[in-house]
Amino acid sequence: MTRRIRVIVNPAARSDRGAQALRRSGLLDSRYDGISLDVVESRSAEHLRDIVRASQDDDLDALGLAGGDGTVTLALAALNGVNRVPIGIVPAGSGNDFAAQIGVPRDFAGAIDVLLNGTVRDVDVARATPGGERYCCVASVGLDEVALGFIHRSSFRRSKALNIVSVLRALAVYRPRHAKIQWEGGAFEGDIMFAAVSNTRSYGGGFNISPAASIEDGALDVCIVQQTSRLRLMSHFPRILKGTHGGLPEVVIARSPWVRIEATAEPLPVALDGELPRVTTPAELRCEPGTLRVLAPRGSN
Repeated sequence: MTRRIRVIVNPAARSDRGAQALRRSGLLDSRYDGISLDVVESRSAEHLRDIVRASQDDDLDALGLAGGDGTVTLALAALNGVNRVPIGIVPAGSGNDFAAQIGVPRDFAGAIDVLLNGTVRDVDVARATPGGERYCCVASVGLDEVALGFIHRSSFRRSKALNIVSVLRALAVYRPRHAKIQWEGGAFEGDIMFAAVSNTRSYGGGFNISPAASIEDGALDVCIVQQTSRLRLMSHFPRILKGTHGGLPEVVIARSPWVRIEATAEPLPVALDGELPRVTTPAELRCEPGTLRVLAPRGSN
């Protein structure tokens, strides 16, 4: 019996470099035994969401997303509840942290193999209110907002290197914001450099902000960096990249199924998965356990 698999290629991911490399690989043009592969290229964010919605009603065995974390977030906006057709991710973005957490290989051949032969896992995503937007990796306030402004205004293509440079540029001009952050069993109030509420261990192409995070524990991981000097934060930046910052005295780590963020002065923008903020405080981030069916390597946990 022939299995039907559709792959949506997002040319906006990684400024089309990932999609171009995937096309050059020839993997989407290959023939696979017992597989009918339908490849569609999205023309816009809304078009991608439309394809995702329509695909859930089609007679498909799997839906591939060739893009990065932003592509997954777009797909989440098109899904209502648990998706019937499982999603396989082909990492082709500048940040592929959600795919990495699932265990999808970075190379296209390995990712295509998971799409064709992987096992279905039910994993967590998160929702931000007000607005009800869902995200796969991280919601953040503070320094990230300024860094994202540099990233989205840059003439350079998106990459981890651009992310790092933008964070360092943002650090030079950022002024700490006062926030009140609550979670199940705890709270923090004070001036912050940034706060991240993560579903995954990393975001932004490998910033290991919550190294103990799991996408199957029904909870979100909170990392708060309290006000500190620019020089000190810059000196510890390598530890944030590696995920060894948890022992620093200005860092607060917690885990909770929900997190509320309020600002005591003007509202704080809340960025979701590396996109310019569309949500502002007061905001609640809540885990949605097991609501996304994805394809993972066989034998993975």
